[in-house]
Amino acid sequence: MPRTKKTSNGAAGAGATAGQLDLAYERLSSGTENYLLCLYRLWEDSQVPTITQLTDTLKQLPLTEGLGTSVPSVSGMIRRMQRQALVDIGPDKRIRLTKWGLDCGVDIARRHRLAEWLVVELLGMELRQAHIEAHRLEHGISPEFEQKLVERLGHPTRSPFGRPIPQPGQPEKPVNTQTLDSAAPHTVFTVDRVPEEDTELLRFLSDAGIVPDQDVEVEEAAPYRGVLIVKSAKDRVSIGYNVATQIVVRPRDAE
Repeated sequence: MPRTKKTSNGAAGAGATAGQLDLAYERLSSGTENYLLCLYRLWEDSQVPTITQLTDTLKQLPLTEGLGTSVPSVSGMIRRMQRQALVDIGPDKRIRLTKWGLDCGVDIARRHRLAEWLVVELLGMELRQAHIEAHRLEHGISPEFEQKLVERLGHPTRSPFGRPIPQPGQPEKPVNTQTLDSAAPHTVFTVDRVPEEDTELLRFLSDAGIVPDQDVEVEEAAPYRGVLIVKSAKDRVSIGYNVATQIVVRPRDAE
């Protein structure tokens, strides 16, 4: 699991060499891992957040994670992560993961998404419960447990919500996808990904059959009313554009 590298003077660095003095290792805190998970998810969505935008994202995490989500507390954590060489703050005041930070983000995202499968596939819990329970489990998954879990689950490549389960090394961003609000009407698409943070929204989408790997079709787009009429094999529902921007689809014949 990712651990920060510290030199004897307290500085952290991803590219530490044998010439640096007294390298010591420590496990990243659960709070740091939560920040990395949020930043990694934003990176997947091609977003480079400001402190305020990251604060809004952190507020979507379960209250059980116990994170402070005021702008001053988030700023303090980001300064600490800068000292650990996990993030950089550019002249534009936006937060970017370093190579080391991205590697750590890959690790926590993989553990989180495997924990979601553990909850859904092995324990039989509902999809809407998976995100919250996975947050409780992710921090305690060891490399040995992770390997056994991967084998038991049959080596999944995507989470129950459709996000890729990343592997160590530089990950690839998804291609050949678009959000549902931009989908051409009267064309069948396959749901690639749904948002996982809002349990009530997940309940609605699950009940409507709008979940990963299920086909959907936009029957009517009404931007002047702010809604789409979406048909699935299970139901026909109205979805607001603000929700449709969070649902990722791909051409039905795409892999």
